[in-house]
Amino acid sequence: MLFAILVLTGAVALQETGVEAFEPQGFTASFTIEIDAPPATVFDAATGDISPWWDHSFALDPAELVIEPHFGGRFYERLRDGSDDGAVHATVIYVDAPTALRLHGPLGLSGRSIDLVTSWTLTPAGDGTQFQVDLAMQGQIDADLAAVVLATWRHFIGGRLKPWIETGCHIEPQAPCAAWDAP
Repeated sequence: MLFAILVLTGAVALQETGVEAFEPQGFTASFTIEIDAPPATVFDAATGDISPWWDHSFALDPAELVIEPHFGGRFYERLRDGSDDGAVHATVIYVDAPTALRLHGPLGLSGRSIDLVTSWTLTPAGDGTQFQVDLAMQGQIDADLAAVVLATWRHFIGGRLKPWIETGCHIEPQAPCAAWDAP
């Protein structure tokens, strides 16, 4: 009986304070993109300074977007040069260069209660690389948002990283890149 009273009291208190409950959910998704370059080249291009090919950020023109390719490294965005303002999008929790990297963090969903683990597996495929992305997400996420996360990662790897490498833009990352030219 006491438990029921505490639950009822807690529910009323939540309503009065504007606190809203959400139903946590979990989803997994994966996809593979073939990139015409060896795994070491792909891994190097996909980590370090990723600002030339990564096109989603909190700042319109961030000073830095970096994935530090070592365990405990950060995937971070510095908003302005010389500033400590920014965001840690994820932490590197596993790395076995040049074949695997695992990130733990909400990425652009930092305003939600989400636990997201993104795993990259790079496997040689002839002269190229099979770049597999596995996503495990849970928390304040529904099927529609999970589909957006999957589509966004497909965009990053298939629509941005792949053409950036295959056009040779990764060789001179500060030069204009033909991969972004309109068809």
